[in-house]
Amino acid sequence: MCMVTVRDLDPGVKEKLRARATRRGRSMEAEIRAILAAAVEVEEPEEGLGHAIVRIFGDVPAG
Repeated sequence: MCMVTVRDLDPGVKEKLRARATRRGRSMEAEIRAILAAAVEVEEPEEGLGHAIVRIFGDVPAG
């Protein structure tokens, strides 16, 4: 396991994290681990449609 330190966290964000953890019956540290784990599980598209069109047709002269 590694350790991560977050500096300059807004006090309001910290309080919301604490409240969220309490609602879920977890420590704040466990809640943050769960949030981070869920965030990296979300698949993000590698390339959007607009980028694909530019990549494929970017060299074609307009008109």
